[in-house]
Amino acid sequence: MIQPHSSHPAHGTGTLPGGRHLPFLATKILPARFGGLVARPRLLAILSDLPAKRLGVIKAPAGFGKSSLAATWAEVLEQDGNAVAWLTIDPDDDEATRFLFYVSQALHHACPDVGAGAIGLILENNLIDPTAILSSLINDLAEMEDDVYLFLEDYHWVSASRIHQTVAYFLKHAPSHCHVVLTTRTEPPLPLATLRAQNQLIEIDAEALRFDMPETQAFLDGTKPGMLEFPDVQLLQRKTEGWPAALRIISSMPSQSGSGLKEYVHNLSGSQRPIAAYLTEMLDGLPVELVDFMLRTAVLDRLSGPLCEAVTGLSSSRTILASLAQRQMLLTPLDNDGVWFRYHTLLAEYLRQRLEADRGIEVPELHGRAALWYASHELWTEAVQHAIAAGAPDRAIGWIKNCAMALIKRGDLFTLLEWQRQFPDELMRGQCEVRLAIGWGLALALRFDEALKLATDIEGDIAAMPLPDGNLLCECQAIRSVAIALKDDSESALPLAQDCVDRSSDPWTANVASNVVRFSHMKAGSLKQFHATPWIPYSVEEDRRNVFASVYRHCLNGLTEERQIRLAAADKHYREGFRVAEQDVGPNSIAAALPASLIARIKYEQGLLDEAEAWVIDRLPLINSGTMLDCVWSTYFVISRVAAARMNFERARTLLERAENLGVARDWGRLSAGVIAEQARLYLNDGRLDEAAACVDRLERLARKYPAPRPGAWSEIGWYHKLARAHLLGLQARSDEAASILQQLQHEAEAMEHRQFLICIAIRQSTVQLSAGKAAEAVSRFSRVLTACAAAGLYQTVLDEGPAISELLRATREGGNLKADLIPYVDRLAAGLQRARQDRSATDSSARILSALSRRETDILTRIADGLSNKEIARSLDIGPETVKSHLKSVFTKLGVEKRAQAVSRAQTLGIVTTR
Repeated sequence: MIQPHSSHPAHGTGTLPGGRHLPFLATKILPARFGGLVARPRLLAILSDLPAKRLGVIKAPAGFGKSSLAATWAEVLEQDGNAVAWLTIDPDDDEATRFLFYVSQALHHACPDVGAGAIGLILENNLIDPTAILSSLINDLAEMEDDVYLFLEDYHWVSASRIHQTVAYFLKHAPSHCHVVLTTRTEPPLPLATLRAQNQLIEIDAEALRFDMPETQAFLDGTKPGMLEFPDVQLLQRKTEGWPAALRIISSMPSQSGSGLKEYVHNLSGSQRPIAAYLTEMLDGLPVELVDFMLRTAVLDRLSGPLCEAVTGLSSSRTILASLAQRQMLLTPLDNDGVWFRYHTLLAEYLRQRLEADRGIEVPELHGRAALWYASHELWTEAVQHAIAAGAPDRAIGWIKNCAMALIKRGDLFTLLEWQRQFPDELMRGQCEVRLAIGWGLALALRFDEALKLATDIEGDIAAMPLPDGNLLCECQAIRSVAIALKDDSESALPLAQDCVDRSSDPWTANVASNVVRFSHMKAGSLKQFHATPWIPYSVEEDRRNVFASVYRHCLNGLTEERQIRLAAADKHYREGFRVAEQDVGPNSIAAALPASLIARIKYEQGLLDEAEAWVIDRLPLINSGTMLDCVWSTYFVISRVAAARMNFERARTLLERAENLGVARDWGRLSAGVIAEQARLYLNDGRLDEAAACVDRLERLARKYPAPRPGAWSEIGWYHKLARAHLLGLQARSDEAASILQQLQHEAEAMEHRQFLICIAIRQSTVQLSAGKAAEAVSRFSRVLTACAAAGLYQTVLDEGPAISELLRATREGGNLKADLIPYVDRLAAGLQRARQDRSATDSSARILSALSRRETDILTRIADGLSNKEIARSLDIGPETVKSHLKSVFTKLGVEKRAQAVSRAQTLGIVTTR
């Protein structure tokens, strides 16, 4: 049974993996405590069905007891040994990554084994696709054996559609032992109809939350025992319509007792202002100093002694807060230590309205004091918000200037974007440095169009200045070059970036621009210029703060070595990049995903298919959401070919379709071309020439859409087309046409010094010559290919060229020209081809593993793929949970995996379970 985590930090920074910290308010993930609650068994009975549901929604206007009911149910669940996570949502949480950061913290607080990876992802890059964060959370939750409950209080503050989509995704894909409870004032835009149809939804609305007569009586018996007779209770029930907040307000009146309370109940108006009138009367009965304190602290969303002291100047703030809590003045404790509180929403609104009316001139000063306190504690979001409310935009901008680029360089981007929303356009327009930081974030997060538009706007503003700042213009140009390069237009990006490298005196700007220059030279085949591009060395501390730039540099160096078929050198660069990322931001980060995707390609080339897949299978969401095109393509190339090698062609095509969809969405023509070329290869190896011809036609259209009059990234699109067309022509017995295309392609690849692609061309030329009856020429060429591949360590490149390789190897052996030192390499290739033939001759290559798996193990594996927990599997198979665990260990061993998610992926790849 899970033992809920019980240590509750009061506020400040969250402790994260690797000792990293990010300021946050821990009180947001602690359920509020309520005293004197009335037992509501009828509502708890409804919620008792929650373990069999996905979602519970408690919906009602303010003051209907949503939070108290949710807190009571959370306490019941926790007392029963369940893991219970809680998040109180505020208006400033209306941003997907910030929202997921707190959700991850809440789940991690409840289940120490859940959420650490997601928190690390957000720290590394806060513009990451929420799906990547969710995937990490869901994978962690899938490893849990007991039920987990996530309470999201005040969900009505969420208006961002991305967050609603995120919650809907979580509800759809989280394991069935995970349950979500929302409290909200409005109907949440979630797939409630679908959940109702699936009997996966519990709903409690305002009607259900109203106190019925027995509950009202019980409430008053506990708070004002014997003060109201039954007819008076009936009257109060009728006038308030069972509104819990109104009942608590009335019962909390310190000046009303006995006949006075009865008179108030009889005189209680049903107009719109009864509660406001009561609050006025209630406050008038308090000491002047106490009311003054409440009014002046009404500018705060949360209250603590030190914060209130800074705002009010009263050293007795802790004592006053304790007095208010003791008087039950609608002050809700937010932690178990009585340090942090908040006013009830209705009381806070009333206090702020009265503050504005009575002493509005003080409001800016109060916000200013709060801003200074938050800034001194490096809680920048709250500091900037209060500075804005204080009418101090210069101070707010100053704080943003102090930390904006530091946030960008360490990947904390969501805070910056949130600030951007809070400033009016006219104020932000004059803040070039802040907007430049936002531009960097957008570009590095692959939001190309937004980054380019912002860069253009900033350049226009700078150019309009009397004395345009050349450094700012240079930085703006560097942002544009990054966005264009990551969009894969290497030719257009090069002159922009080169100019920045030549002019910039800022190491960050110069080095990021130099990466763009390297990328462009690499794609143009200009190796001399690539290696001549300068790099300003960072200090150890600077390197830690500039992880992205350093890791990208290692990846680009590795890609260049790989093009020269120097795999060992490439692998060394990739692993150094991974070491830097792992050390500074963790292995499950975007920075680590960049080199990991490229290491996988090396492993695949070496014929280590399981290792190759392991490098990327758990990082796929990260790779999809935040890495450059070459990393994305490397990943899908590897996992689709691994699937094909295991004879699961359905999964291979599914993966390629996903990659193509991503290429279309990002306008990555080169990614789409690589995918279509792979689809054509699969069709050609299967003898399906019509489908392959359709792919070749699509490649031709792509080549026209992305022309490459000069060597660059888009040149590869044309290469994909020509290579696929030559392959098709060769199988159509049009060898002369195929040879002509390959000859032209060879000249182009030689001009760009792309030795890796030249190997592919030479293999295809050999197969065409062999099919044309030119055996001697084919063997001569193929012998040279084998020599080069053996020296470079290429293996899978040769093996993947299909059945024709067997004929070439046989002809080469029979020709007697095979050098002795090549024999072991050729024998390895022959053995690999023999294994492939055996796999193809079997009904399914999963047969061997299927025969090793018992029927019970297969049943359990299928249920894991369906998202069932160990408990649910045990119930469905009528066995014990420990028996399920034992079978799982055996499954993991036979599949060669360590986690449930890896087992499902491997089983899908092998066709043991259905690909979804």
